[in-house]
Amino acid sequence: MRTYATMLVGFAGMLALPALAEVEVTNSVPQQWVVSGRFENDCFGGSDRWYTDGESLSLAHTGPSWLDPLADQLPWGQGRRTVGYDVAQLMFTPSNLTVHNPDPKDRPYAGILALGLSLQVEQTNSYYGLKFVTGVIGPWSFAGWTQRQVHSLIGSTKPQGWSHQLHNEPIADLLYEYRHKFRLAGERQDWSAEGSPIAGAWLGNMLTQAQFGGLVRAGYNIPDDSGPTLLRGMDQMPPPRPSAKPASNADWGFYIYGGAMANLVARDITLDGNTFQDSRSVDKKWFVPAEAAGICVGNRRFQTSFTYVIWGKEFDGQTELSKYGVITASYFF
Repeated sequence: MRTYATMLVGFAGMLALPALAEVEVTNSVPQQWVVSGRFENDCFGGSDRWYTDGESLSLAHTGPSWLDPLADQLPWGQGRRTVGYDVAQLMFTPSNLTVHNPDPKDRPYAGILALGLSLQVEQTNSYYGLKFVTGVIGPWSFAGWTQRQVHSLIGSTKPQGWSHQLHNEPIADLLYEYRHKFRLAGERQDWSAEGSPIAGAWLGNMLTQAQFGGLVRAGYNIPDDSGPTLLRGMDQMPPPRPSAKPASNADWGFYIYGGAMANLVARDITLDGNTFQDSRSVDKKWFVPAEAAGICVGNRRFQTSFTYVIWGKEFDGQTELSKYGVITASYFF
């Protein structure tokens, strides 16, 4: 209980972070829209276990929205606002998919189907994100059905143990994330480098944790945005600010990036098991480090990236680190 109380206090404190006197009010500009798809899979790491797959689809827009009354009440709510909506499905499995009764000491089968609503505010160099996630864990997520169908289509080993997955349970979580961007070298529209410390927290029955870390990116004509998504954060970041330059071939740019996070985990339902029913579970680790590296290419209409993630051991008895790849694609209009 002391751990939960500490994280509640820390979460409330981060929500109250001041805007650091750099408010940039841009709600009067025309709306920008962005549609994004995200695919995460451990096939890029040469395995099929633990966190094995995740897909999401999101739609977001900048400018005035029905969440403006909420944003007006937040201490950091003034700035360029983006409201986003997304749907995601996640899959977690043990290391051996061939047995009907999985090893009780291995990660249990679990599937999540979730809807997300986010409010993101950008100021001159600061980013604030608030997201509400709801949905279901268990058979109603259709994760077991999805994995069996995909494995059947590609001729892979058909998972046998989904009958032992976690039970159906509604989930509700609140996510907060803060970033501050620093120019390290060069000019953004030429060759340059940027760094961003990151702090965030999840609070709810799906995931309760704090996370701290940062990312660095370097490249040519880096977009005027808050950087890529990174490790249990927002599925989609706000679109880049529009350029005043006419569209041209020089509008293309790219950057490489790397980052690391420290996750302090108080609860993870996919490891701790169901909240209100007896279910499979394992002894989780409270400290989970993670790192990622990737490349992003795009212009004022389109952006795509690939990220390779190495995730620390999450439970006692886990024999290796988790590794997976992330592909994202976004279209701006």
